[in-house]
Order: sequence, then C-alpha cells, then structure tokens
Amino acid sequence: MPSGRPHLLRASLLLLAALLWVGAGAPPAAAHGILERSDPAANASLDAPPRQVVLWFNEPVDATFSSATVADAQGRRVSRDAALSADRRVLQVPVGDLSSGLYTVRWRVLSAVDGHTTSGAFVFAVGQAVPTGLGGSEPAPPAPGTVAVRWAAFLGAIVLAGNIFFQAVVLHQALRGTDAEIAATVRATTTPRLRRLQVSAALLLLISAIVGFALTATSLLEMPLLRALPRGLLGPLLLDTKVGWSILIIIPFTVLLLLPPSRWGRIVRSGGLILIVGLAGLAALFRGPASLRESGHGLHLVVTVGFAAAYALVTAVRRPPAVDWISAVVAAGLLAGFTITAHASGGGWPAAIADWLHLLAAALWVGGLAALLLTLRSLRGTPQLRARETSTTTSQAVLPGLVRRFSNVAAVCLGVLLVTGLYSSWLHVPGLRALAVTAYGRTLALKGLLIVPLVLLGAINHFILRPRLAADPAAGNPVLRRLLRVVTGEIGLGVLILLVVAALTITPPARVTLPVAAREPLVLAGIAGGVKVRLTITPAQPGWNRYEVEATAAGDQIPAGPGVRLLLRLKKLDEDLAPVTVTLQPGAGRYAAAGGELALPGWWELEVVVRRRGRLDVSTAFPLLLEKGPPRASDPAAQALLDRARRATRALRGWRETEQLTDGKGNVVVADYDLVPPNRLRYRTSAGNEAVIIGTTRYTRTGPGDWERDTLPQALTLEGPLLYMRDAERVMLGRRDRCGPEDCQVVLWQLSGGSASFAAWIGTSSGRVHRLLMVAGAHYMTLRAGDFNAPITIAPPR
Repeated sequence: MPSGRPHLLRASLLLLAALLWVGAGAPPAAAHGILERSDPAANASLDAPPRQVVLWFNEPVDATFSSATVADAQGRRVSRDAALSADRRVLQVPVGDLSSGLYTVRWRVLSAVDGHTTSGAFVFAVGQAVPTGLGGSEPAPPAPGTVAVRWAAFLGAIVLAGNIFFQAVVLHQALRGTDAEIAATVRATTTPRLRRLQVSAALLLLISAIVGFALTATSLLEMPLLRALPRGLLGPLLLDTKVGWSILIIIPFTVLLLLPPSRWGRIVRSGGLILIVGLAGLAALFRGPASLRESGHGLHLVVTVGFAAAYALVTAVRRPPAVDWISAVVAAGLLAGFTITAHASGGGWPAAIADWLHLLAAALWVGGLAALLLTLRSLRGTPQLRARETSTTTSQAVLPGLVRRFSNVAAVCLGVLLVTGLYSSWLHVPGLRALAVTAYGRTLALKGLLIVPLVLLGAINHFILRPRLAADPAAGNPVLRRLLRVVTGEIGLGVLILLVVAALTITPPARVTLPVAAREPLVLAGIAGGVKVRLTITPAQPGWNRYEVEATAAGDQIPAGPGVRLLLRLKKLDEDLAPVTVTLQPGAGRYAAAGGELALPGWWELEVVVRRRGRLDVSTAFPLLLEKGPPRASDPAAQALLDRARRATRALRGWRETEQLTDGKGNVVVADYDLVPPNRLRYRTSAGNEAVIIGTTRYTRTGPGDWERDTLPQALTLEGPLLYMRDAERVMLGRRDRCGPEDCQVVLWQLSGGSASFAAWIGTSSGRVHRLLMVAGAHYMTLRAGDFNAPITIAPPR
C-alpha cells in the first residue's frame, strides 16, 4: 500500500463528515415539505370571509423561497405577501376583504430539510358551495423534464465515480504482481479510453447539474435566470439552501476530476481537495456556507487557502503514487453532494450515511461496469494479447484476475445495496400496500423489478462465465465475447434503473404523503334522528385523509339535491384550536372530501351533520385518537377535576344516557338508558332490544314480543361514568367547551395498561359528566348524559 493512502483515507472520512454535517445536521424529519392542513380547509365553504389563509407543513421550509398566494375566480391576486412562523412550519397569507365567490390557494415551498421543492393548490368558497369535483390537491408529480435532467446528472455522476473507483480498486489491484511490461501495456491501452469516458461523464454531469439548478431557481424565483442574476437573488439560493450546497459540491469536484492526469493536474487536484475539505469544515462548524461571507472569517479563509497551497506544493515534490487515490476521494465527495438533497438528509446521520454508501456501491458496480466493458474491449483488441505466441501467458495474467476482482467487488456492492436499500425503504414506506397505492411505492417497486434481472446477469458472470474464462483465458475465447454481451446488458439495465432512481429521488416518500388506502380505512357508523351515517376515513392517520359519508333514511340513501348538505366538523380535544368544518361533495352515492385537517396527532371529535331543507339538522359524533403519545405524568388540576366528577356522579339521584357504540368497520348500536341509583336501570337499543333491571330481577324482550323475566347472579350496582374512571392514568386537561347551561372542561385519560382512552366533558360548576368518548381497540363509544336528578320512575313492566 502506498504510504500516502492512510492519510487520504482520513481525508476522505473528514470530507464526508464535513459535507454530511452541513447536509444532514438538522433534526430527523420526514423529508419533502407536504401541506398537512390549512385554514380554511381545502374544499371548505365559509359563511364569513377569512382575514388570512394559514398553511401548516410537515417540516420546516425555507423562508426566502417559499410562497403562497390567493386568487379569485377571475385569477386576480387578492392576497399580500406570506409570512413564515418562527418554527418555519406555518405560512400565513393575509387577504383583503373577500366577497362571495370561489378562491384558489396556490403554494410552493422549498424544504429546509432535503432541499426539494413541493407545490400544490386547493380551493375554498365564501357564501356558496364549492362546485363538485374541486378540492385539495396532493403534491404534483415530478415533471418529465425535471426527471430527465436528474437522470442525466445521476448517470454522469455514477459513471464518473465508477470509472475512477474501477481504476483504483479493480484495475490496479488486478495488475499487481504481474509482469511490469504487461502491466505497462495494459495501462497504455486502457488509460486513453477510460480518460475519454471520464471526461464525457464529467461534462454530462456538469451540464445537467447546471441545467437542473437553473430550472429549480427559475421555479422558486418565478422569473428567468437572466433576470435573477443582476438582482442578486442567486446568492441566497446558493449559500442558504441545500439546493445551493449541493451544486457548490458537485461542480467543484467535477471540475477537479476533469483536470488532466499530468503532474500539474495532480497538484491542483490535491490542493483543491484540501481547500474544499477546509471550506466544508468551516461551513459545518458555523452552520452553513453563507456564514463564511462574514468579515470575522477572513483569517479562517486565509489559513485554509494557505494550507491547501502548502499541501499542493508538498504533492509537487513527492513521487506520485501508482494509484491516484486523491481522485477516488474526490469522487466519494462528489456523491455526497447528491446525498445532501436526498430524502435521507431529513432522517439524521444513519440515513444520510446509508444513502451515501448506497451511491458508492452503485457507482462501483453500475458505473464500474462501463469501465470494465471498455477495458475488456481494449484488452481484446491489443496486438500483444492477440498474438498467439504471447496470448496464453498475458491473458492468464490479466483477464482472469481482472474479471475475478470486479466480480468479487460487485458481490460486496450488491450486499451493501440490499442492506442500505432495505433500510431506506423501511424509513420511507409505511407498509407493503403502499408499494401499490403510492407514486413513491410504485416507483420503488419498479426499481426492485429491474434489479432482479441485473442481479441474474451478474450471477451468470460470477458463477458461469468467470470460471470458464479462468479455465481458458485466451483473448479470442468465445467466452469473452459472451461476457462482453452480458456486461453490455447489465449496463443497459443499470441506465434504466438510474432513470427510475431519478424519479424516485424527487417523489415525496410514501410515509410523508399518507395516501388514500395506504392503510386500512376506518369506518365509523352512527344513528341520529332516523338517519344512519357511515363515515369512512382513509387512512385515519395524521396527515392527508379522505372522508366519505353515506347517509340513509328508512333504508334509502338520502339523494343529493339543492336542499341537501352534509358537513363534517372536526374538533381537536387536547388543544384549544378552532374547529374546522368541511363541506362534503356529493357523487357516486356518497359525499366525500379530502384534506389535511387531521394533521395533528391526538384526540379528535368528528361530527357529521345532515342538513335537509324544511327539516331540523341531525348530527352524530365519533371519537378519533390518532397516534397516542408517550406516557406522561397526570396533571394535578386534571386529576382534581376527575375526582370531583367521581363525587358528583355518586351524588346523582337519577339521569339519562344515550350511548352509541361502533366497531370501526361500519356496525353500530345505539342504546338509551334511564338510571336511578342504586340499582334500577331501563334501556332500549337500536336493534329493538329492551330491558328493565331492578336489583337482581331482569325483564327483557325483543321488539313487540312478550317480556321475559330472569334473575341475575348478583344485584345490579349502577356506576355510570364511574365505571370508566377506575385506574385512570395520564389524566390531562384538554380544551374548554360549552355543555348546555354551563361551561365544560375536557379531561383526557387512559386506563391502566393503556387498554382504553377517554375524553370527558366535565362541568366546571357542577362537576357532572355531560359527554364521554372512548376509544378501545375496535370500540368507539360516544355517550351523552342529561336530565340530571330528574324524577325518573323505573318499575317492572306490565
């Protein structure tokens, strides 16, 4: 091993650490800025005009290059400049005095986590209903031109880095120990072709990277690049965003790799590498390249430039190593420039390192295949190798070792690709069904399908052609021709896979978009005023959801018409946020809408309101608990209020309850209870069952049939809500609300062991429980209590 190689290895690790610190130093996030919810909500119909439009995003976005506008039905802008919150997750868009009509909100954000641009649009209405078929839109798919430019950049980078890695790891090692004359002949034969491949790949990468940056800049700045240049708008984009950091890494490293392999080329390359390492280290230390413009860093920059120049001078007087390891380190840093804007950059250090290793393995395997093909063709056409009198010795010395070395390296790369690829899939895909129902999942599945034949061709090389070539290494061996054809097929598949990867890297991950049907839908059913309602929520997870409601009366669907409206009201119970009302649009036998109203995890109450002209509104409510948080200690104030509710319940002389229980799959039972402590109960269910219980005596009947009497094993003891307050843990205060004649405080808790979670409206004056919600496995209960201390008589039926 050359003496300079350990130092270059340390330089490579330092370079990687500096670049990834800049790119992945943010806290772990989901990657890709996605609109979680808005106020007004997508597809909402408002009675009064809003003063502003508020957009909540799943991760921090860039303040300079994120924007949103509101336009009326004629396309006229009716909003002022948007303002970003301190945590950079909320855009507030002030609007003027809006009249009745339809309004469109368009937004575009640049993620501060992974540097990806996301855009979308939705509509809302003031004083009228939103026309059928309009509503919120999910992020637009990548444009074909953007994918093509990204593909060219990946292709150039993979081939460029793979060519350099091939020479350092495969070709040089295969020539070690061979005759010096043969090694010199092989290098003289292969170097010009590999150099041409390197220059072509570098030029392709430079052009595509510059074009890609220009497209991104034009989109974010909303003006041509030539107009943005004199206004100084490109400086912040280059120095303050990951899009700029990526291009500031890719372009200098590519230029270094374009330098000729002469003595002066090696000197400039080594000095440039140390200079970039120093600048990247300073940027990482002071949280971004923009900080280096400050006057206080003048001495730091002088020291960095001086050290780079000194290293270049030392390199000039040293004997050049047999292998240009500096180029390999530069190529590794070049690939880190792609990791900075990858989805993995939002997942923390482990995800970023895994992505970088994935690119390294892909470059060495797929990019190295192109270099291997050129090398094999060069050796096959070399006169010294074609000559019959020297072919056996020379071929035995070069071809078997070269193919064996690359095959072994490719096997290691395959293992790295599988491990890092599975880890990335686990990070970004929430389940197997997401592979079929999300754009990201389908693209990932296509990549997997293309990898299968690539692996099969590699296996043919490794297990069949390689042993045959070792047995007869003559340059004219037909096995070598078959090997060349298989390698060509591998390269073609690799190019297609890179096209899929280009689309994959700019498609929002499946875990972020939380699309419709990515998880099993939740179907909540309820009955109110003779109307049965089925509310389907997909996927019933924090983020983007689709709501579908079927409403039937007397077994028939309520027909859509001018006098019929279905509303969905969403109320956050553990936070005092303004309730959101969504107007559901009719179509295909049901009413539906989609949006990010359920963006936040925690407790929610969902109320479906059926409004028909000439009739009173009817409504039914359901509990919804999205992703329970980690265990917390009880709030003393909440615990005191719950204890007061226990005492108030024990003091009641009688009350009435209506309990609705649904299983999350569309089944429902509603029961009306009359309760008189200590042991008298009467109830009737929506299924027609009735019962009267007095002490140990129970009377039951179904429908209009006769009453039947039996005896219970022990006397009934009424507890009411006390039954659900035993072993309460994690008791917390929620929002304040109104409960008829008095104010209520929502109290939240769960039973010991987390088997069930509850939300109760407790009167602040009386301490009584007016309403109670429960989520427990496949049980979603809504309970309403009233007629407290009313004169209720419960006697045996006649």
